[in-house]
Amino acid sequence: MNEGIIILGSNQNPEENLEKAIERINEKYEVIDKSKVLITLPRTKKYKNHFLNQAIKILSDEYYEDSVRFFKQIESELGRTPESKEQGLMPIDIDFVFWNGEAMRDDYDKWDFVRICIDQIKDKPSISLL
Repeated sequence: MNEGIIILGSNQNPEENLEKAIERINEKYEVIDKSKVLITLPRTKKYKNHFLNQAIKILSDEYYEDSVRFFKQIESELGRTPESKEQGLMPIDIDFVFWNGEAMRDDYDKWDFVRICIDQIKDKPSISLL
């Protein structure tokens, strides 16, 4: 079984889009932990609205690449397009930060909001030990 940690973000209908994205992810994977939702200011002037960000930890029996494709499908379903990004609107952004303990992004700790969300769930055990 593979373990992934994902960061999600939205600045367009963020409460609704985070909830929908997590529901879709939960249809296919076991969501075993979630960070608190953080409200963050846009990183650049390009983005117009505040963001909601959250990290989740999942268990998956799929390959990493298959999971990435599924997340891109969710982004598309929720309205993410190159045009929406150009307009500064992000219905949903879903990115792996860790896969089986390996960092999938070298810059994951560059952004405070990512580090804060990840730190809430990263070192918790995936399976309860009785």
